[in-house]
This record gives sequence, structure tokens and C-alpha cells, in this order.
Amino acid sequence: MPDAVDPHHLLLIGAGPGVGAGVVRRFGREGFRSTLLSRAGTVDRVAAELRDGGLEIEAVAVDIEDLRGYRETLERIFSAPGAPGVVVYNAALPDPGQILETTVERLRTAHDVDVLGAVVAAQVAAPVLRAAGRGTLLVTSGGFADNPVPALASLSMGKAALRSAQTLVAAGVREDGIHAATVTIAGVVKPGTDFDPDNIAELFWTAHTDPKDAWQTEYRFTGA
Repeated sequence: MPDAVDPHHLLLIGAGPGVGAGVVRRFGREGFRSTLLSRAGTVDRVAAELRDGGLEIEAVAVDIEDLRGYRETLERIFSAPGAPGVVVYNAALPDPGQILETTVERLRTAHDVDVLGAVVAAQVAAPVLRAAGRGTLLVTSGGFADNPVPALASLSMGKAALRSAQTLVAAGVREDGIHAATVTIAGVVKPGTDFDPDNIAELFWTAHTDPKDAWQTEYRFTGA
């Protein structure tokens, strides 16, 4: 009977051509297959580019704003044999707007994507990973969590809340052999710079492979 969890299966939620693709490439070099979740169209384009690089990729279209449908998609993935042993939540909704000018509805939608999507992923994945006695849950944060930007109020709030949520997740799963952590990118992601996605992806790999006695709740990328 196939194992319930495949330790070489990566679930990347919020697949894009930047950090997300960099993480998939980095794990792919270690023999990982990847399942990508993102909006229709985006996920297909990113998956096609990664497959062209020789990686084993499954693409699943999902709208995280529909939290119920999103949870159902995750439940299907984690109920199948060979469920992902590594989950990276990389989704965000960078909706521009000042805190006193935006609407409550826009803030709520952004919060669903920036924070609750990660919480739902952890809620679905944790029981399966607990049963296996191992796993990794990582989320992508950024400098906005430390230094809020007025013009990006919802994202600034979201990154701070995401870090708090992931700290709580980490406390709840550590003794089960699951490493939950935040990877904070303290700079602007841009190919060909110190903040190249492939450079950043190395820190995700470090967070995944660190031994338990070296586990951190937050890993910070400040440049190559």
C-alpha cells in the first residue's frame, strides 16, 4: 500500500514566476515532485515553464478567496496516497490602498488570501503529517511585517498577522515532528540581484532540511 505521505512531494500554494517557481526548482533538484496551486491561467503558465525544465509538476487551479472550495481542494490532495510532505504557502493579495481609504470588504478579502489561506492549509495538512510523524509547513512573509507601508495597508497587516499565525502553528506541531516556520524576505525580489528568487529558495531548503535541534520559527533572507 502506498504511503499516506510522500516526503519528496512539495505542495506550493500561490505559484508564480518569482519565489514560488524558485522554490519548486530548488526542491526539484533534490528529486521532489511538486503540486502547484494558484489561479487558473497563472498556474498553467508556471507549470508549463517548470515542466520545460524537466520537473515533475501537477497544476491545480484554485481561488483562495473561496475558502470553502480551497479547503475542499486541499482535503482531496491530502486524502490521496502520497500526500505532500512539504507545504509552502506563498500566496498574497497585494491590494493597494491606504488604511483610512480602503473598504472593509477589500481588507477582508486580502486577509482571506494573506492569512487565512495559510491557516486552512495547516489545518488540513497537520493531521496527515502528524500521523506520518514528520513534515514541513513554511509560509512566505516579507519586510512589510516589520515596516508597514501605508500604500499597501492590507498586505502590511497581512504579513504581520501571517507571522503570528505561523508562530501559533509551529507551537502546535513541533512535538509531532513537524517543522512550521516563516521565511521572511527583507527586500524586493528581483531576478539578477541579491534578492533573486533562486537565492531566496535556498533559505526555504535550509528551513526544510534543518535538524530539529536547529529549527527556527522564523528564517530571514536579507540578501545573498
